[in-house]
Amino acid sequence: MTLSRLPRPHPDAVRFVPFFIGLNFLNGIHVVFFTAWLASVGFTPYSTGLLLASMGVLRVFTGPVLGVAADAFHARRLFLIVLMGVAGLCYVGYAAFSGPAFVVAFSLIASAAFSAIGALIEGVTLRAATMRGFDYGRVRLWGSLAFVAMNFFGGAVVAAAGIESFLPILIGSAFFALCGGFVLPREELPAVRASARSVGRDALALARQPLFMLMTAATGIAQASHTFYYSFGTLNWQSLHYDARLIGLLWALGVIAEIVLLMFSGRVVARIGAVNLMMLGAAAGIVRWTIVALSPPLWLLIPIQFLHAGTFCAVHLGSMHFILRATPPHLIGTAQSIYAAVTIGVFFSIGQYGSGVLFGAHGSLGYLAMTGFSAVALLLSHLLGRLWDGGVLPVRAPA
Repeated sequence: MTLSRLPRPHPDAVRFVPFFIGLNFLNGIHVVFFTAWLASVGFTPYSTGLLLASMGVLRVFTGPVLGVAADAFHARRLFLIVLMGVAGLCYVGYAAFSGPAFVVAFSLIASAAFSAIGALIEGVTLRAATMRGFDYGRVRLWGSLAFVAMNFFGGAVVAAAGIESFLPILIGSAFFALCGGFVLPREELPAVRASARSVGRDALALARQPLFMLMTAATGIAQASHTFYYSFGTLNWQSLHYDARLIGLLWALGVIAEIVLLMFSGRVVARIGAVNLMMLGAAAGIVRWTIVALSPPLWLLIPIQFLHAGTFCAVHLGSMHFILRATPPHLIGTAQSIYAAVTIGVFFSIGQYGSGVLFGAHGSLGYLAMTGFSAVALLLSHLLGRLWDGGVLPVRAPA
């Protein structure tokens, strides 16, 4: 498939694309090589897992606070720009200051900023897609393309120049994303603006809503099944003597499958449904992590990587469309932030901390714990499908 044959974004969606590209340039280098960079500056698997878990726990507190504030002040675009700027300064700090204390401090601050960035851009794009009539998936796929491009580019550069090249690429990617933030369209203010107190009250009501809690648990656990892969997938492949180019290719294969699903996401969601997508993704996780745990030969690992379209993308699409359909419009950003905070702050933290222990003790067999995560997610998704009627959840409207 060539770039010329990719679907063009809707005219109203074009201004969202640069931020998604920049954000996924950043994710594409950070996810693949951050733990390898930590190892290069002296972090052990245990201390890496502890740092990643601490970053996730912090997000439990910072994500909802930032999300509620952005919704209450109707300043989601401004928050995205400021938070990306803060994260970029932290990456500059990695290069300017040496020592584990600085690495920990800058990692925690950047994590706090990112606790809201992903949630806010997803919420803003979903709402705009509904109001302006474009397909969210067709915008999101450009971010996935950027992730793939960075997998190839980052893998090639690290292979040629060493892990020291990680920081310049990371800083450049953050700057690109920051520039993309200024291109985002300004928000249309609602006719009736909710007060900060009202948004905060409704956010608490939403967080306590049983079906919202069930969705968050189901998809959060399904996404947390990737923690071993995200944290130690690269190190595990390095232990199998795969070079940086091959590792970048393996990461890219999963995202290529994700892109194909996003190209047809509108029809897929309409035909299969949000909750059924969650279930399919969790089932794919049971297959994927069980096979990867056994260190399969490369000829089998390559097609298994395509299951990323299910384990990540299907679950992601299901959760985003559940939030879009089940959440009152004035709480979209808040719902995204709560979901991201619980997913990253609770489930990811558990998975990341456990992954550090498991990888240090058992190597690739630690993936079997991720199989267990996927099985639990499948059961919870099935329960959600039986209980949710497809409508908006009962949350108090703003006064």
